[in-house]
Amino acid sequence: MRSPHGPRRRDALLLPTSTEFLRLQGARWGNTRGLVFRDRLWPYDAVADFAEQLAATLAGLGCGRGSRVAFRAPNSPLAVASHYGAWALQATAAPISVRATGDELRRSVQHIDADALVLDPLSVASLEPVWQELPIPVVEVGEEPGSGVRVVHQRSVSARARTFARRGGELAVLAATSGTTGTPKAVMLTHTNLFWSALACASARGDNGSEVGAALSLLSHTPVFVSHVLCRILFGATVVLFPRFDLDELFWATERHGITDFTLIGGMVADVIGRGGIPPSVAQRVRKVSVGGTFTPMEAKESLRGIFRGAEIIEAYGQSEATDGVTMARGQEVFEHPGTVGRQNPHVLVRVRKQDGSWAATGEEGEIVVGGPTVMRGYWRDASATRAALREGWLHTGDLGCRDEAGFFYITGRIKNLIITGGENVSPLEVEGVLRRHPAVEDVAVIGTPHPKWGEQVTAVVVRRSGAKVDAQELIDFAGKHLAAFKKPRRVEFVSQLPRTATNKVDLAALKNLFHHAREVSSAQ
Repeated sequence: MRSPHGPRRRDALLLPTSTEFLRLQGARWGNTRGLVFRDRLWPYDAVADFAEQLAATLAGLGCGRGSRVAFRAPNSPLAVASHYGAWALQATAAPISVRATGDELRRSVQHIDADALVLDPLSVASLEPVWQELPIPVVEVGEEPGSGVRVVHQRSVSARARTFARRGGELAVLAATSGTTGTPKAVMLTHTNLFWSALACASARGDNGSEVGAALSLLSHTPVFVSHVLCRILFGATVVLFPRFDLDELFWATERHGITDFTLIGGMVADVIGRGGIPPSVAQRVRKVSVGGTFTPMEAKESLRGIFRGAEIIEAYGQSEATDGVTMARGQEVFEHPGTVGRQNPHVLVRVRKQDGSWAATGEEGEIVVGGPTVMRGYWRDASATRAALREGWLHTGDLGCRDEAGFFYITGRIKNLIITGGENVSPLEVEGVLRRHPAVEDVAVIGTPHPKWGEQVTAVVVRRSGAKVDAQELIDFAGKHLAAFKKPRRVEFVSQLPRTATNKVDLAALKNLFHHAREVSSAQ
C-alpha cells in the first residue's frame, strides 16, 4: 500500500519521519534489517505498509493534515507504525503511556483535543468504559503487521480551520511530560526537531547502522523513541522491541539476535547489577550500555563496566523539551570525569546561565540552557509555561549545573526543586548524594516539607537495603558529618519503594502529597 498522498515532490526533503524513508531503508537492506518483535523480524517495507494501512483507515474517518492522532500501544511494531501512520497523513502523533490509567488517558485526549484514538487490543478490552464515552473515533490495531485494523467506536472527525508551516516545521509529536506538577502538559515537537535530535544522538553515540539496538523503555516517551528507534532508522539498523523489561528475555534476545546496544534507566541498572553475573556470550556481544533519565551513582557505573567488559558505558542528559539528549559522555570520559553528563552533542548548543542573565564562568553554577534546532516549539496551549521556558532564544531547562574547562557538564540540582529552609537554599541532589553513601541506603529522594519555623525542612525519603537496620537519627547524624547543618535532613521517612512516573523518574509530587504534614525526625523507624 502506498501513501494516500501520492509521490513526494522532487524538491522536498526526505525526512526520516516519512514512510518513504522507511521504504528507502527497505530497498537498501531488504529482509535483513528492521524491527524485531516476539522473535520475528519485520523489514522496513512491512513497517511502512503497516503505517499506511493505519493511515488509510484514519483518512477514511476524516483525519488528515493537522489532525491529532492519540495512541496507546506497548513497545511493538504498532507503536512505531502509529507514529508513521499519523505522519503519512501529515497529522500529529500523540503517544500515551501504556501505564496511563483510564482517567489519565481521558485527560490526555481532552488536553490535546485529539481527533482520533488508536488502541492495541488489550487497551480496547481494559479501557472500554473510557473510550466508549469519547466523542472521537477509536481504532483497534493489532501489535504486528497483518493483525488487523478495526474501527470500534465510530464518530465523525470535526472539521476545523488549520494553518501550517513548511514540512520540516510542521508539528510531528505532542510529547507528554512526566507530569510531576499534576497538570497535563504536552511538548510541541516538529519534524525538524526530530530529525536534528536523531542526528545529534546518533553522531554523539557513534552509530553507523551495524548496531542491533534494544528498546527496553517505553516508546511512548518521545526521547526514548528518538534514541531507540529513530536513530536506528536513520542509519538502517535493527531494533529489538521489548514490551516489558525482563533480564532473561534481554539475555536470550542478545544471543539470538546479536543485540549490541541498549539503555538502562532507573531500576534496570539495579536489576542488572543484582543478577550477580551474566552469560559470557551476552557480555561479549554488547558494545554500548547507556544510562540516563535519572541519577546513576558512580559505583553503579563501575559495576556495569565490570559486568560488560569491553563495552562502552555511556551517560546522557536531556529532556523532552529538547526532543532528546543534549549532552553525552562515552567510555573513559564517564570515569575520568566522575559525575559528568558529558559534552554537548553535535548540532546542539548548551551553556550555563547565572540568575542575573550573564554567562557562568568555568566551574561556576547556573541554569543549564539549550539552543539549536532540537528545541521545542513550546507547550501545547500553554503560553505562560512556554514564555517561562523559552526566553531570549534559549530553552531554560530548570536544571542547575556547571561546565569544566574541558567542556564537560555536571548537573548539580534543580531550580524548581530547591528547598529554601530558614532563607538558605538546599539542593536535594547534594543531600541525596551524601545519603547514598550510607551502606544501609538502597534509594533516596529528598524533598522540602512544611516547617512552622523554617518554612521548609529538608526531608529524606529512604528505601533501606534488604536486611539493613538503620533509623532516622543515624542517617541525620551521618549527613551532618558531610553537610552544613542547614543542609542535613530534619526529617527522615522510610518507604518500601519510591513512587515513579511513567518515565521512571521519582514522582516528587506524590512524595510531597504523602508527606506534606509537618514533622521532625520520623516515627517510621
